[in-house]
Amino acid sequence: MDTEIDYRDRIDELKTVFMKMPTYKDGYISTKDFTVLCKETKYERTEKQVQGYAAYWDKYHGGKMSMENCLAVYCSVYKTSELARQYAILADFDKNGFISSEEFLAIASLMSSHDTRLEGKSFAQFVQEADTNRDGKVSIDECAAWIEKQIN
Repeated sequence: MDTEIDYRDRIDELKTVFMKMPTYKDGYISTKDFTVLCKETKYERTEKQVQGYAAYWDKYHGGKMSMENCLAVYCSVYKTSELARQYAILADFDKNGFISSEEFLAIASLMSSHDTRLEGKSFAQFVQEADTNRDGKVSIDECAAWIEKQIN
């Protein structure tokens, strides 16, 4: 069975486990529950990756993880293009459709827990590589395409 389909088929199970986390409230959990959530949902990640995710959510999302975002990442984890899109969407904190320097640094730190080749990438390098229409800004779509290249 295709693993991507497997995660989509398990959506109700994932929701149930998420809502049983000790800190669950109003569609969110604390990053304190993330390690347990990963184990209970068989979301296999290294300790470094789990710590990287928790640090990202602590710093950029106030230590809270939404069920909506977790489910989106779970369902896309084995489809690179969708995973890249989810990362790009998560990076756009201000929801203006573009990735700022601060937003890039946040998502780059998260992604580097998966691939150390991303450590040390500067925002200028990112813009140079990702800004395909050369307008001086990186859109969600451009960011997603760039992320997909980096993780392939």
